[in-house]
Amino acid sequence: MRLPEAGAPPDPSVEPRRRVPVLRTAASVALGLGLLGFLIYHADVDAIHDHMGELGWTAPLVLVPWIAIVCTDALGWRCALSPAAVARVPFVSLVLIRMAGEAINSVTPTAAVGGEPVKAHMLRRWGVPASDSLASIVIAKTALTVSQSLFVIVGVAALCARFERRSLGLALVVLLLLGAAGFTMLLVRMQRRAPVTTVWRWARRLMPRSRLLARFEPSAQAIDERLASFYGLEREAFWRASTWHFIGWMLGVTEVALIMYLIDAPISWLDALIIEALSQPIRAAAVVIPGGLGTQEWGGVELCRMIGMPEDVGATLWLLKRGREIVLDGIGLAYLVHRSGLRGAGEA
Repeated sequence: MRLPEAGAPPDPSVEPRRRVPVLRTAASVALGLGLLGFLIYHADVDAIHDHMGELGWTAPLVLVPWIAIVCTDALGWRCALSPAAVARVPFVSLVLIRMAGEAINSVTPTAAVGGEPVKAHMLRRWGVPASDSLASIVIAKTALTVSQSLFVIVGVAALCARFERRSLGLALVVLLLLGAAGFTMLLVRMQRRAPVTTVWRWARRLMPRSRLLARFEPSAQAIDERLASFYGLEREAFWRASTWHFIGWMLGVTEVALIMYLIDAPISWLDALIIEALSQPIRAAAVVIPGGLGTQEWGGVELCRMIGMPEDVGATLWLLKRGREIVLDGIGLAYLVHRSGLRGAGEA
């Protein structure tokens, strides 16, 4: 195989390949915006405007529950860090770092994982080793997934109770709890069996001459050592992290109830629980479009209609949730830009 000569012009076939992900992302965003625009039109623009007008000066209150959620999620992540890292990183900085990472997850089509390396990189400013930060992110993501699964199960039980299908609800809850328990055990077991080193070995076989992979071996071993140490010696911290994340999911119910109250369309706490809990699978299925734009709103409105809510009211709820997300993602991205322009460690 002949190598290109030095100074030769670049291969013209490379540039189109680079453009494909950008074009795909642009197309998915355009599709999401189109779906969102059609939803607003279909749900009656004037009615949505009237509901929005009910907010008035109380509009900033929409952000309050989510600020509390961000803090509880940061507390969950904090439980996954080593005691030395917890002592180094101020809690406010940890909150802002998590917001920055979640903003990247929201604005990029990376299945909610693109922002995780960003979080790990930002922790380096406080001298947190990469192995500790990356392991903490894996642990916190596991705790978040476990608590989210439990939250969805609670939502299923609430839906069955609302429609008076208690026998079916009990059977579903037992089945889902068994599935969630098995899934949790599988995740923890995998993380205790040197998963990063295993992946490194597979990659090494595919690219045996890669110098980058060769340099990564000590880091892979260090991450696995931290994971094994955490699940062996700090098991209670995992359940504390899961508890904090579950509290965060439940605070989402407060957000739904508060928004509905502020737009003068109050609903019961049971309905707020059903909407927030059962919207989680919808959000997970909408990862192909950055932030689930459009698809998340459509799914959420259909969920609201299922429990008897008018379409325009449901659309207003999800548009306000989208607005809240934009504001907080903006704060996270602003912090990311701010930190990227600084040198050395410092406090938020």
